[in-house]
Amino acid sequence: MIQVSAFLPELWLVGTAIVLLLVDLVRGQQQSKDLLYWTAGLGTLGALVSLGCLNGCCVFSACSASGPAQAFAGFLKTDALALFFKLVILLATLLTLVMTFRYFKTHGTYYQAEFLAILLFSAAGASALASAQEIVTLYISLETLTISSYLLASFMKKDKGSNEAGMKYLLLGAFSSALLLLGFSYLYGLTGTTVIADLAKGLGTQALSPMLALAVILVIGGLAFKISLAPFHMWTPDVYEGAPTPVTAFLSVASKTAGFAAFVRLFWVGLSSQAIASVWVGLFAVLAALSIILGNLEALAQHNIKRLMAYSSIAQAGYISTGFLAGGQLGLTAVLFYVFVYLFANLGVFLAIVIVSSKTGSDEIADYAGMWKRSPLIGVVLLVGLLSLAGVPPFAGFSGKWYLFGAAVQMGYTWLALVGMVFSVVSLYYYLQVVRQALVADAKDPSPIEMNWLEKAVLLVCVLFTVTLGFWPTPIMKVAQAAATVLF
Repeated sequence: MIQVSAFLPELWLVGTAIVLLLVDLVRGQQQSKDLLYWTAGLGTLGALVSLGCLNGCCVFSACSASGPAQAFAGFLKTDALALFFKLVILLATLLTLVMTFRYFKTHGTYYQAEFLAILLFSAAGASALASAQEIVTLYISLETLTISSYLLASFMKKDKGSNEAGMKYLLLGAFSSALLLLGFSYLYGLTGTTVIADLAKGLGTQALSPMLALAVILVIGGLAFKISLAPFHMWTPDVYEGAPTPVTAFLSVASKTAGFAAFVRLFWVGLSSQAIASVWVGLFAVLAALSIILGNLEALAQHNIKRLMAYSSIAQAGYISTGFLAGGQLGLTAVLFYVFVYLFANLGVFLAIVIVSSKTGSDEIADYAGMWKRSPLIGVVLLVGLLSLAGVPPFAGFSGKWYLFGAAVQMGYTWLALVGMVFSVVSLYYYLQVVRQALVADAKDPSPIEMNWLEKAVLLVCVLFTVTLGFWPTPIMKVAQAAATVLF
């Protein structure tokens, strides 16, 4: 029996994408601009509302005795952990839609309906990935996300930077997908199953072999590309800079969240036996440290704010990986909480970038001079969001890093936690360069920056969540704990 509730958010997203294309076909893009955006927004809101309570499993509590919704022989299962990841992905999609409306005001295209539809298809792939309980389903969901992302990155076909971003993303992404599929094929050959839970049973009785070690390394390499872990991060700066800014924002949160959802399912369920963990735990610790170090050091010399945010994203992936490595309910809870607070801090900053870029036509940090006087709200958003990403108290990023590093220390990764803390201090330098320009430097152009009521509301919400969760993280921590109990 197929329970539709197991993939109800994906149905909302795909259905809305199809409606967008039909509206554009019937009415034409010029006559239906506002209708397209309202349709996309309401469809994403519908997907969010559908998360409220699904067949006895609620995002705000543990699953009831009736259990989570399942479909396709259990290949998709929407448990509390999947719901939490879906919540972050859908919120990121909704905020990306707000950025898209502003972006296309200054970067005209005749294909807005297609852009919105592809964005929703990409979000549907990311959302389905969070529910995947089987490696073929996981791979198909991941490819739905990534292939759509290639199209989004290169969508501005008359822009050389966008074309270059899409091409680099496609070539490197195809290589990483091949690595991942090869690793999955080895795992299937060794166990005779594609179900993630059954992988653990099949591998639990096997001794570590060169073939098994190679399979694990290939899977790590394939997925590390998706979340921008060093040294698989080479695509990130160029793609983040060249792609349309809303796409950059979407990749930095939704794609990264989906990637970590895949890592959690695969490694803490399917590859959690002690013999296999001896391979991937040490390797992952090195990748996490490299990401933190390289991401922060390479960000120091950046003058373009989108490239700076790209290297910041690489470092953030390293921080989240420390909690992933810690494992257990404590480590997973810390990961979930940090992903949630990262959503609001990061996307608040990206919305500010889109608004400023639409006014100045530039993404150079120097052009943020005097932003406090031109728009006090944007000045506050940059201050709060960037300091939260740096982990400065009392903002939510500090609470998130406290839990991540605390979990790492408890599980014996004190050295990795120290690397994270030291380079969090280093990150203050480049984050404060933007803040200094916005709050201290004199404005080159004193004209005010106009915003509509929706943009102001979204920026205020991002600031409110970032500040409130710094002082009072308990509500979201409880939700994250309830979600983490699914595995531990």
